[in-house]
Amino acid sequence: MLVYRLYLVWFTIGCILVGFSLIPPWLEWANSVFLILAGLIAVRYAMHAFGNVKGLLMSIFIWIVTFSVEGLSAYFNVFFGNYDYTDRFPPLLFGVPIGIGFAWIVMVMAGHALTIRLKHRFSRAFFAALYVVLLDLILDPVAFVAKQYWIWEDNSAYYGIPASNFIGWFVVAFILQLLLPRTRKNEPSVNMIKQMRVVFWTIVILFLWIAILSKLYLAFFVGVIGFLLLQFIRGAANDSQKI
Repeated sequence: MLVYRLYLVWFTIGCILVGFSLIPPWLEWANSVFLILAGLIAVRYAMHAFGNVKGLLMSIFIWIVTFSVEGLSAYFNVFFGNYDYTDRFPPLLFGVPIGIGFAWIVMVMAGHALTIRLKHRFSRAFFAALYVVLLDLILDPVAFVAKQYWIWEDNSAYYGIPASNFIGWFVVAFILQLLLPRTRKNEPSVNMIKQMRVVFWTIVILFLWIAILSKLYLAFFVGVIGFLLLQFIRGAANDSQKI
């Protein structure tokens, strides 16, 4: 798939340009292109998993809902906390980066791919939401402290990011997982699951890389240890449901 290959190329280049802050102001829109490419792969995954129409409609629904929630949060300080987007993550629509909606499509579909072997719907939603929150524990410090894509106005021990943000991410991710349609028989394919997982883990690697370069050591270790533990626990849960 051309988009998947282009995404991998964009990821490789991004590790260098974003990691070492080599992107000039006029090229900052490339960050959104990265998320849009990842989002298109996630939409394709959804269409394979749930059928073309249901997958596309669900992807559009996720984009609209999460974009709206992010916008309401930024404007009225609800859901996630008190923060504002800057102009460093263009293009913006109503003051919100358009890439945000695509990022949420990726996280929801990646959560589905990572937990697809779990039998129980609530177990899948729970673990998928944990993957999303763990990613945000790395992503938010990088986006705020290192890149200033958005600015938090709260005070907390964890880089000034309030607990309400991570709770909000968990709730949104959990609910969206529960709203996903039933997976079609024999779909998605093993290859599609692999691609979706690769997209997720490359995003994790990118933010871990930026975190270590930006000396955000706490975020780095929280992410590494958290994902190792989550992988182990999710694997154990998967094995127990086979019995």
